[in-house]
Amino acid sequence: MDSLKRLPSRLWQKFVGDPAGLGRPAPAEVFDREYRSGSWDHFSDSTELPRYLALAGAIHHHYPEKPAVLDLGCGNGRLAEVFQPHPFSRYVGVDLSTAGLERARTLALPRVEFLLGDYETWRPAGRFDAIVFNESIGYARDPAATLAAFRAVLTPGGLFFISLFRFGHAAAQWRRLAGICATVAAAAVTDASGEKTWDIKVLRPRP
Repeated sequence: MDSLKRLPSRLWQKFVGDPAGLGRPAPAEVFDREYRSGSWDHFSDSTELPRYLALAGAIHHHYPEKPAVLDLGCGNGRLAEVFQPHPFSRYVGVDLSTAGLERARTLALPRVEFLLGDYETWRPAGRFDAIVFNESIGYARDPAATLAAFRAVLTPGGLFFISLFRFGHAAAQWRRLAGICATVAAAAVTDASGEKTWDIKVLRPRP
């Protein structure tokens, strides 16, 4: 429990959000402050690596040959970095935090584009095989409505890849998403200390 108390305030609000499965949006300046204060430096340390590896592995498993990947709420670009060993045709990361994107762009990753945008309103010009919400769908006003909106930019047969920290009302968010998506694959990932668990699911939009 002590480790949970040390979570940044925005993370705490995110996961105790709403028993109906709605998210807790936050303005860009909140995210900028978390990055610049160092509160989110742990996203790049070894304790968080298992979930990044699991997500990257899931994308590669379902799309072994050069998928187009859209990473919504990409933050500091850590997932794009971890995904580098796998083949891909295009990788676009989108985030509303200028501070997060500054860190992402310093990685200078080949064939990766980082864009400033709020996924509640931003939409891409092209289509993508894999759309990722890595610890970001909990900030959507209505997670299910957000996935429904991005269904239009999935390629035929495209999939959503979602990670949610197991805490608070994350289970309610999963139930809300189950109303519009079928689960293709699911895994629980725990860090070495056993204190953090993430649920990672691959979802297909229902007909």
